[in-house]
Amino acid sequence: MAKKVVSVYGDISIKSPFNSDQLIIEISNFHIACIVKLSIQGELSAVEVYNFNSNEEEWYNIFQDIRMKSKILNRGFIDTRVFLNLSETVLIPTDFLKESTNAADYLQLIHGDSINQIVKTETIEVEPSITVATKIKRGLMDAINSNLMMISIHNSFKVFVENLMSPNRTYNHSLLKVQIYYAEIMVGLVYNGKLQIAQLYGQNTSEDILYHLLNVLQQYNLKAEETTLELSGLIEIKTPLYENLKKVFPRITFEVAKEDLIVLHDFTKYSKHYLTPYLNLK
Repeated sequence: MAKKVVSVYGDISIKSPFNSDQLIIEISNFHIACIVKLSIQGELSAVEVYNFNSNEEEWYNIFQDIRMKSKILNRGFIDTRVFLNLSETVLIPTDFLKESTNAADYLQLIHGDSINQIVKTETIEVEPSITVATKIKRGLMDAINSNLMMISIHNSFKVFVENLMSPNRTYNHSLLKVQIYYAEIMVGLVYNGKLQIAQLYGQNTSEDILYHLLNVLQQYNLKAEETTLELSGLIEIKTPLYENLKKVFPRITFEVAKEDLIVLHDFTKYSKHYLTPYLNLK
């Protein structure tokens, strides 16, 4: 059963059943986030986040449960952008694919057979270019197509890496970017201006998170005290997780959502970095 953990609403209640506003949905194996942006201003109109475990439930049942609870999915949108945030994902230098190598081959090499699964790819606009490839279970794809209309498929890793590699950032050391979700973390490491890794890890405790972060740094022979840790998502100051991270990483920053997005009164219930991973999607 899906549990609604975030509910922020503006004037969505007065919107027509089918409207020109943009619906953004992020789907992972453990959460679905629904974001409505006003078509003209680009401001947020509503946000919902649901947690669940797709390893224990069928995707059809998960979507049906969420539709019954949602104030967003009970209406239609003519611009729906679905972002996949799935663990069976690989990042491939685009030049490798130009040599007639199939993205599905890389996925099979890293994540096993793709029987009864669909492969989706998208280009990450960085230099040098990277292609992100993801395996999607057919049951999930069927649930998306039967519950949503006028959809385009995208990848959350594209948004994450383009943000991490933005030319607006300056790199004079290592940067470890971490987005914390229910049961998962997305981790990206940049060193000397070059992307080293971007990956999704499972987590259930604060110890799990710290282990994964230190393991990533160890792989690249980097030191925590020389690394800036950028956090967003499900973390608060004055919690055991933050205190444990602070003991290891002396340089911690939070990525906060843009002020012009946070115009709804209900956002005051959440820290400014809490919904950033979802609000970055566009």
